[in-house]
Amino acid sequence: MSQNKIIKIVVVMAIVLLGASGASALIWHWRSQPTIDMRKALETNDIVPLIIVGSGPAALSAGLYGARAKIKTVVIAGNERGGALTKTSYIENWPGRTKILGTDLMNDLQEQVQQFGVEIINDSVVKVDFNVWPFELTTENGKTLRALTVIIATGSTPRTLGIPGEKEYWGKGVTTCAVCDAPFHKDKEVIVIGGGDSAIEEAVQLASYAKKVTILVRGASMRAAASMQDRLHEYPSIEVKFNSQVRSVIGDGSQVTGAEVFDSKSDTLSTMPVSGVFLAIGHDPNSKLFKKFLKIDAEGTIAMSDRTQATSLKGIFAAGDVTDHRYRQAGVAAGDGIKAALDAVAFLQEHGFSTNIAAQLEKRYVSGVPEERAEIPLMKTVAEIKDIIDAAQGLVVIDFYAPHCPSCMRMLPAVEAVAHQFADQVAFLKVDTSISPEIAQEYHVPTIPCMLVFNEKQLVARYNQSMSRKQLEEFILKLLKDS
Repeated sequence: MSQNKIIKIVVVMAIVLLGASGASALIWHWRSQPTIDMRKALETNDIVPLIIVGSGPAALSAGLYGARAKIKTVVIAGNERGGALTKTSYIENWPGRTKILGTDLMNDLQEQVQQFGVEIINDSVVKVDFNVWPFELTTENGKTLRALTVIIATGSTPRTLGIPGEKEYWGKGVTTCAVCDAPFHKDKEVIVIGGGDSAIEEAVQLASYAKKVTILVRGASMRAAASMQDRLHEYPSIEVKFNSQVRSVIGDGSQVTGAEVFDSKSDTLSTMPVSGVFLAIGHDPNSKLFKKFLKIDAEGTIAMSDRTQATSLKGIFAAGDVTDHRYRQAGVAAGDGIKAALDAVAFLQEHGFSTNIAAQLEKRYVSGVPEERAEIPLMKTVAEIKDIIDAAQGLVVIDFYAPHCPSCMRMLPAVEAVAHQFADQVAFLKVDTSISPEIAQEYHVPTIPCMLVFNEKQLVARYNQSMSRKQLEEFILKLLKDS
């Protein structure tokens, strides 16, 4: 009898005897694990004892404990450096801090872990092979790193509605980041979709700019914490409408002008004239990359083993929102990260990792190459930009950003690196919309980050989302080819 037939028989018997969930647990437990032999690590290049995938509270807290254990630790930050916390405004429930901006908290944590020697790589993991050990992780920029142990802290991604107009007007008024885009809606009316804490966070951030903010809640009540709902009383410009669902987003081709809203209680459909639609309807865990190797539960989160941060595969640990569909709090994620690091350190020690092994591995550690960057001129006036566009012999790329926009600041190093790479072919400029809003208005930039490309005095491309170094490089190469 072939091995495949034996496996099929075992699976059928497990389902009959244990049920689907029990059979699943048994199969994952029974699944072969990679052989872990520290002698193999001593023969492997580009090695890292501990790799952490992600850069939010879970990832950086794990990095802190990994480094404090004197273990070489590398954080692969991803395209959303700092995680979802950088897209919130003030945080009032972080232990020991009465009130702090999400970006400031993450900057402090990043500085702390780097002081302990954690190396942070501005790249994203696009492929993993957990069938081999050391585990292999390949990044977007084509680098393959080999890890003795891995902590997955990839967080989650905001959900979208999938309604007409949403995709068409993404970055043109439809967004998930009030911290980034609130200044573009000064004295205008906007809507926030959602009924949880994040919806109230978005609304409060917008209230400082917008004339009116309407929170649309699908049900008859909000699920946000009572303390969060109490905050709404401090903002007369915020209104909450229940039993309300957005059916479509309306625009004039370049930006949002309104939304069709269905009232399930009165069974009526009406149009709300708004300039912005802010989504706060929950998140999906970023676990897709690991489904082939790890047990994933019905919610899409990575399944944990007992009260540890161990996954279904030995040597792979996980922490934060990618494992948690219940609590979803920054403090909980940080605690998960600490536990995951302690678990990873214990795993390494149990499998023979020691100061002696670490000393032997040093010459095989992955080495980062400093990225060369260009200094991009900061534009202050519309006339200044027009003069450069008129005189240009090739492409002119303008990066619109602001210091208060986390996505913009994460993207800026990539823009500077690509500007250096294409210095002889493309002129790069940048505009800080917080100090030159009139330039954004002149070029109809309703959201940031935003990139405009000119060729022979004509606007030939517009990009309204954050890009990684690789994505930006491919974007410029295509434009050069088409020109």
